[in-house]
Amino acid sequence: MSELLAIVSQDADYYLMLSYILKGAGYRTMLVDIPSEAVATAAERDAAAIIVDCQPGSQILADIASGLKGRGLASNVTLIALVAEKAAYLDILKANVDESFTRPMPPERLLSYLHGAIGNYSGDTARRLTPIFDDVKLDVSSRRVLVRGTPVNLSPIEFRLLSALVGDAGRVLSRAELIAAAWPQPVFVEPRTVDVHIGRLRRALKRVLGRDVIRTVPKEGYAFDIS
Repeated sequence: MSELLAIVSQDADYYLMLSYILKGAGYRTMLVDIPSEAVATAAERDAAAIIVDCQPGSQILADIASGLKGRGLASNVTLIALVAEKAAYLDILKANVDESFTRPMPPERLLSYLHGAIGNYSGDTARRLTPIFDDVKLDVSSRRVLVRGTPVNLSPIEFRLLSALVGDAGRVLSRAELIAAAWPQPVFVEPRTVDVHIGRLRRALKRVLGRDVIRTVPKEGYAFDIS
């Protein structure tokens, strides 16, 4: 059975988006919208990790970390902080979380950490495939895109661009966000270079799908449309 992840958040929309990404990667998720119940719920349901939506001024993370320690679960349950802008980063460090990510973040970074921290949940390749739509699937672990089971030839940069777009499907990602997701830091990348790689990615997908699934928003960036 796939691992269960408890997501602590009072933002239903954010939970649904994050849950979609995690379920696509093969994990099970559950929403904990009453933070004080996070540790008890995770213990009762045998959750492998608690992912906390950390907002500015919130003491949720410290309370959960303390609760895990008090129950002797700190070494068994992975504690992950998704840190909103303007949140007190020092408080995050003091909570002794296993890992933290500053939002907005490329989803593949979280998935990569989860695979390494709590395992890949199953040896079943089919469960590693993130459905995009219809017969198209994204295999994050082996960095492949499959259309009706046939791999699509993409460069590493094009795959990372697609992962970023798919991970936030429908939202317009700026060129700066795409550069941060697809190129190693601190490499300097011209915005025009993003356009070139997006063009190649768009043509590769259109050849196998027969339609364009990447939308250009002038002066803003690109979005992945699944409709």
